[in-house]
Amino acid sequence: MSSFVVNKANYVRAAGLMYGIEESKRRGNPYFIDNVRKNFEHAYALNVVSVNEQYESHLMPDENNYDEDFEAYRKKGRDIWVNKSTGLIPSAMPWPQFRYMMMNFFCGVRYQIENDYAGRAVSALFYQCIVKLFEQEINDVPHLWAEIDLDKCGKIQNS
Repeated sequence: MSSFVVNKANYVRAAGLMYGIEESKRRGNPYFIDNVRKNFEHAYALNVVSVNEQYESHLMPDENNYDEDFEAYRKKGRDIWVNKSTGLIPSAMPWPQFRYMMMNFFCGVRYQIENDYAGRAVSALFYQCIVKLFEQEINDVPHLWAEIDLDKCGKIQNS
């Protein structure tokens, strides 16, 4: 498979979106908020490492910080969340479409990373984000904390 390094600005924008959404939630996770940008930038670095390893190349990581992109996308993330929750603020994208766009980004990045360790680390980050993006649906399932017993759940309704 051929792989390439996804533009660092895209990682920073994705981090900004996830930051803006999580900080807008009534009970946003402070650890996630404090680390999401650093974690996306680490995912970018792992993408570089993996491509260098695969092609025996010596690409240097992009050193730009893309702070303006991060802040712009952080605001867009907040607007998307508020629009989803209240409909009061116009947003760049409706919630369902936004979630699938993010899933597409996650899949595209994951496809570019051949190194097993790097792929697992990036997948772990993206899993955390997917849980954040589908939190309401996850919480709508009858709660059986750390238990699997369908008889106790009752019948789960199809949406």
